[in-house]
Amino acid sequence: MSLLHSVTILIIEDDESVRRTLADILEINGYAVLLAADGSEGLAAARLYLPTLIITDISMPGLNGFELLAAIRADEALRAIPVIVISAKVDRAATRHGMELGASDFITKPFSEEEVLHSIAARLEQKALLDELDAFAHTVSHDLKNPLSSLTGRLELLGMALDNADKDTLRHQLDEATKASMRLNDIIDELLILSGVRRQAVEALPLSMAALVTEALERLESVLKPRAIRIEQPATWPAAVGHGPWIIEVWVNYLSNALKYAGPDPRITLGGETSADGRTARFWVQDHGPGLDAAAQSRLFIPFTRISTARAGSHGLGLSIVRRIVEKLDGTVGVTSAPGEGANFWFELPVVARRKPKSAPPGT
Repeated sequence: MSLLHSVTILIIEDDESVRRTLADILEINGYAVLLAADGSEGLAAARLYLPTLIITDISMPGLNGFELLAAIRADEALRAIPVIVISAKVDRAATRHGMELGASDFITKPFSEEEVLHSIAARLEQKALLDELDAFAHTVSHDLKNPLSSLTGRLELLGMALDNADKDTLRHQLDEATKASMRLNDIIDELLILSGVRRQAVEALPLSMAALVTEALERLESVLKPRAIRIEQPATWPAAVGHGPWIIEVWVNYLSNALKYAGPDPRITLGGETSADGRTARFWVQDHGPGLDAAAQSRLFIPFTRISTARAGSHGLGLSIVRRIVEKLDGTVGVTSAPGEGANFWFELPVVARRKPKSAPPGT
């Protein structure tokens, strides 16, 4: 299962030539496109496909652009979708009315390719930031609150039992408080990594994968040492480019999950190979645990912005970080698994650094 970032834009325009021109501009620049010839058709398409962004005209038969905007903002499933208005109407009153109804931007006809692409990129970046703020707020209120409540409760029990409880009881409460504290620290570290990946611009450089794997294993030494787990590695690793510190985080996450689900045969296999066309290299961690069914796989690698509505168990935030890192490095992530056959978590990276198109969709 490969999980690729995609941006789908719905174009609602009754003029076929303008509609086709916009579609050509967007498709050439890597966007997926949906087309609608009027407001009613566009609203139905929006409700059916939930596009990432909508571009609409104002003067259309039937449901016009202003009525469409009002319907979008009244629909809870659609109201957060950015809407760019492209219209021949240039008067201030029309522009102000469109903005009051929730339009994110207003472009007048005739328009240039650069103008359209710039507006789309700005609206998508703004939406990504707002979505991420919501997701951060949920993580802070939900994921941090649970271990914090546990830690507070354990400490209160320790205080009440300090004078009359036996040593084993006190030790148990202290151990549980320590676990809650460590989980709090882990969540904060994960949030800091996520924030850094979004903000930091890095150059893709040749990776010494053997050294990165070694460093990841050293970070997990306290977990590996008490257990008789065999880690099998290839003699050589394929070439790839990326950002070393981030790739270490990917390995640590994949290895940590494999350690949790290693099963009765405590063996983990690491590997890597170059694709047939020589453009990418795939790296993987294979465990020999219980494996994952299709439903469980569909809940993995969810975007960080969807964690608030689609929890992925103990994998959730960590695999969202993996996805964010690898996609930022022009790669892909995925898992191959079946019940009873273990799980193979993989990521792919370019073999050589890619030059992004001038107007590449943001968020990749």
